Amino acid sequence: MLSFIQSFGLLFLAVVIFSFLIKLFKQPIIIGYVLSGLFFSVFISYSEVTKDEVSLFAELGITFLLFLMGLEMDLKNLRYLGKDIFISTFLQSAIFFALGFFVSRIFGFSPVESIYLSTLFMFSSTLLVAKWVEDKKEVSSLKGRMILGILVVQDLFAIIIMTVLNGLKEQSMQNLILIPIQGIVLIGGAFFFSRFILNYILKFAVKYPELLFISSLGVCFLFTEIAPLLGYSTTIGAFVAGVTLANTNYKNETYSRLKPLIIFFNMLFFVGLGLQMDINIISSHTIIYLAVLFLLSFILKPIFIHLTLKMRGYDAKTSFTAGLNLAQFSEFGVIIIAGGIASGIISSELGTISILGVVITMIISSYLIKYDSEIYNFFRKPLLLFDRFFMQKEFKEPKIDLLDYNVIFFGYYELSQEMFKKLQDLGKKILVIENDPVNIKLLRTDNIPYLYGSVTNPYFLSKFDFSMVNLVVSSLMDEDDTKSIIKYIKSDNPSSTIIVTAKNVRNSLELYETGADYVIYPSYVNEQHVSILLEDYAKDINNVLTKKLKDIDRFNEMKKKRENTKSCFDINRFLGILSKKDRK
Repeated sequence: MLSFIQSFGLLFLAVVIFSFLIKLFKQPIIIGYVLSGLFFSVFISYSEVTKDEVSLFAELGITFLLFLMGLEMDLKNLRYLGKDIFISTFLQSAIFFALGFFVSRIFGFSPVESIYLSTLFMFSSTLLVAKWVEDKKEVSSLKGRMILGILVVQDLFAIIIMTVLNGLKEQSMQNLILIPIQGIVLIGGAFFFSRFILNYILKFAVKYPELLFISSLGVCFLFTEIAPLLGYSTTIGAFVAGVTLANTNYKNETYSRLKPLIIFFNMLFFVGLGLQMDINIISSHTIIYLAVLFLLSFILKPIFIHLTLKMRGYDAKTSFTAGLNLAQFSEFGVIIIAGGIASGIISSELGTISILGVVITMIISSYLIKYDSEIYNFFRKPLLLFDRFFMQKEFKEPKIDLLDYNVIFFGYYELSQEMFKKLQDLGKKILVIENDPVNIKLLRTDNIPYLYGSVTNPYFLSKFDFSMVNLVVSSLMDEDDTKSIIKYIKSDNPSSTIIVTAKNVRNSLELYETGADYVIYPSYVNEQHVSILLEDYAKDINNVLTKKLKDIDRFNEMKKKRENTKSCFDINRFLGILSKKDRK
């Protein structure tokens, strides 16, 4: 019989092989983790790798996975998401939960099992989608910001649901009532610890890398000990620990030290899920149930996400492609179901269903994300027919004559502000064309002439006369939209100068071939900026210090504008809107 170390070595080699194979097909690596665990469970008997050891893998993995998610969540950034993201995500989550619960009940699952299975369908995969957004260089685009914002809000909702489901195992009404109070104590204690104690501990520990590493892990395990005393699971404690560290002054140092270890244990969590899968329980009933959920996931989920975002004023392409990106099942659902199984509330059969669902939808969803623009172009005409029904009144196009303006900006925040200010100082008459509702409100606050519209609508540009426009500046990152701007304006006014933005070198060359007069490639511009800064440093350090002070003032001014605008999320206003909808 193989020893535990030998068995673990074989398991790890299987992980390496399957991970390589999965990445060759450009699929999420966690699929390789799950498949390697499944392969090992089929071909290696459990007498060699005991169930207790597998359980330990999964528990450590889920603890560190929640700890990592907490580390990546900076509460200070939540206020900048905008109320539209919160409202849209709330509506989407409520609809998807209801759909998942209804379908699960039809297939004979108990009410409690249906609630757990609904969480699988309710959320999207943060691990998969965030990686794709980063790989496609869409983090700074409107679509990228919206998708990442929705995922952050979904993660918050998931934590709340984990907390609520944690209370289902309480038999005593008194204990059930105490759970919210104990939660306030846990969060309040974490805030106090982070604000008044932890920063001082880390200030000393950061001088010694090994001490910082150990201290950070100590915070994680401190909260995994405290949380059960207050009626919460160790995983909730790990998440709170991660958020506590994320909101200290040493977040980056802590994150860089801990991430390799956390990735290792995250791998063990998904491998553990594969090891615990029982393919013998997969029946025709399970297959039909999953097939129905897949249809709902890839058809209804994108539709509802599209509709809820359109209701908040986003354009057709951004709303539709965001829906395609968020169509899969969530690994958070797997975590919630795994917690239910560990607590004995639901059967292990649901664990196999959830893992199969997540793996299959991740594989299919990867292609939907990769070709989202092509899929949108295929459905563009019918989607644009419904555009007029979802335009918010406050964003309807004002009566503007382009003949009164000689400079047009497509998009304003963040890249174009410096250029805008310089052109304005030169006496140019500037109009901003914007498709982000949040930015529209900021433009209105700044009293900047604007026009709400999206280039993705092929009829939008044709409504205007660009013959008097001398300069066009676009900060849009979408290649198709940028090419449409260049082609249309050059055909209408060949003498105009067009400056556009590109995501990469290949995209830059293509835009030059299309007819752009100048292409801004942000990474290249930053390199040039640093080069000029080094020249100033070589001549006189005071030049650099002066620029630093000017930049700090400008950033503070931008931050203040965003904090003062109504686009920031206000929980009271949010609840007020919901109550008005209920009365209607």
